[in-house]
Amino acid sequence: MNLLITSGERLRAIYGRAGADRVFAAIDQLLTARHARGVLSRLLLIERGLPDLGIGPALVTPDTIARQIASISAELDRQGQPLSSVLLLGGPEIVPFYPAENPTPYDGDAVVPADCFYGSANPYARLPDWSVGRLPGATGPDPALLVQLIEAAASFGVLHPFEKIFGYATALWHTAAAAVYAEVDAPEHLLISPPNLASTFNRARLDRARLVYCNLHGISEGPPWYGQSVVQPALVAALRPANLAGLDLRGAIVVSEACYGALIDGRDADSALALAFLAQGAAAFIGATAMSYGPIAPPPGEADLIALHFLRAIKQPGITVGEAFTAARVGMLRDTMARQSTLDEDDQKTLLEFVLYGDPTLVIV
Repeated sequence: MNLLITSGERLRAIYGRAGADRVFAAIDQLLTARHARGVLSRLLLIERGLPDLGIGPALVTPDTIARQIASISAELDRQGQPLSSVLLLGGPEIVPFYPAENPTPYDGDAVVPADCFYGSANPYARLPDWSVGRLPGATGPDPALLVQLIEAAASFGVLHPFEKIFGYATALWHTAAAAVYAEVDAPEHLLISPPNLASTFNRARLDRARLVYCNLHGISEGPPWYGQSVVQPALVAALRPANLAGLDLRGAIVVSEACYGALIDGRDADSALALAFLAQGAAAFIGATAMSYGPIAPPPGEADLIALHFLRAIKQPGITVGEAFTAARVGMLRDTMARQSTLDEDDQKTLLEFVLYGDPTLVIV
């Protein structure tokens, strides 16, 4: 069984009755499309629960939502229909992120916005029992982006990420990025910043890409991702939302190691590259909601390991996006423990902060 989860009350409060009706119509399309793909699914409205399973309503708060999902999972297990995936519908103003305690308080992040707490019967488990994805909308009273992303998820058949691959990395992390990118393409195909900049970005390189890997800097204050040279510490803008305008990215899978690459609270497609990629048709976005960590040279660690194992997993025929993301988290944990027998603070944060925006049930070929 697979759950689609949202808050009817918050949809109506933010988008109005007419806007909420548009969202629910799109959800109906997604449920129908999943049924046609043989993906058994049902919708959970948090405030209503699932009375037929004996699951009551919950407040729209992270702890109560996590407990509600865990109760549903337990009941589904008793019925022989274990929970396989959860898809959260709406940005954090609709379904809140879990505000996890930051294991690395010295980096300035007050909390780590996380979705992994919705993926286990034990909300404090490091690894999920089922995959979790989210289809976010833009902040504000217009449901257009959320409706677009739900309708797009309904229209995707299978994903073909290896039709065209694009990679982009900061020069300082060139060797580390190349070691990850080599999993799917020749490292010499990586675009490097500098010399490449947002102001001179060759959009044709990215147009029609179906797999995008970026190892660039990100900051919490604004949308660009940045490059950095080996000899100069100053960051230079490497990619902006405007660089994506009009590109064909339908069905693309985007993997970003940028700090704050998946930060969307209070933002829209003009102020967050994650939303910009999704607005241009990307089917899935993997990224970090807070400051991320990784070495400047191999061997890979932290965010590099998430990216590496995700790229490795999607080469398995018939794997879903959600399964690949779970494999990435498992691989990161396994490799880290094998190397150092423990998880330090930034390893723990890496497992918390990486999220999947997209339908976790979509199949990759």
